[in-house]
Amino acid sequence: MPLPFAPPPKDSSLYQQLESTTLQTMTADQLDTIRAKTFSQGTEGTEDEYRRILLLGLASNQVSMAGPIPGTQVLLDTDSISNSEITVYQPGVGEVYQLIASSISTLDGASTMILKLGDDSGNPGAVIDSFNSTSDPLELNEPIYLTNEVWLKVRTSDASGGNARLATSLIRVR
Repeated sequence: MPLPFAPPPKDSSLYQQLESTTLQTMTADQLDTIRAKTFSQGTEGTEDEYRRILLLGLASNQVSMAGPIPGTQVLLDTDSISNSEITVYQPGVGEVYQLIASSISTLDGASTMILKLGDDSGNPGAVIDSFNSTSDPLELNEPIYLTNEVWLKVRTSDASGGNARLATSLIRVR
């Protein structure tokens, strides 16, 4: 059934851009690209395009209204962590990831590893947890979300070796 008052589907720029894409092969990044090109005035059929983007996102399992997006969980191995902060993961613009788990693989001469949320403002950021023993999972305690504006960082303190490693798992929720 067509959307009420919508122009015919054959005239939809969304469907034209995705005409050779199946629901099974559609990605969240494709929908993000289309969404970024869609104007937000809500006139001349764009409101109907919003509905189509949502419907396609839900039908392809690439948009979630209540939880993680399947097929987007990643495992990260961050090494060469030293006394300066480094970025573990910074999502793209408009993306939101949830931190699932994180553990120290190696401290290698450092006394403590500090996992935190930070940005480029120069503020100290928010410490998620710090540990001083190898192979310990970090305590997350709450759902922790990462965005392009506030992302996951790590550092060690008093490191002499500079080869500390962190294992992390994230999943996209938006």
